[in-house]
Amino acid sequence: MTPQQHRVFALMAEGKPNKIIAFELSISPRTVEIHRARVMEKTGAGSLPILVKLAMAAGLDPEPSR
Repeated sequence: MTPQQHRVFALMAEGKPNKIIAFELSISPRTVEIHRARVMEKTGAGSLPILVKLAMAAGLDPEPSR
């Protein structure tokens, strides 16, 4: 996974929508969609809940920052 895809992965695991991810990373929402699709493909996750489980197993904290 590229560093940018990893950042998108972490924000997806927090449950953030594409528009928020785009804003936080200063990229377009379309670019987020592309990264999101590649993350799902590379991780083999068929859904967001599975992706969150993978994030937890990898040691990422999927809880939104407060």
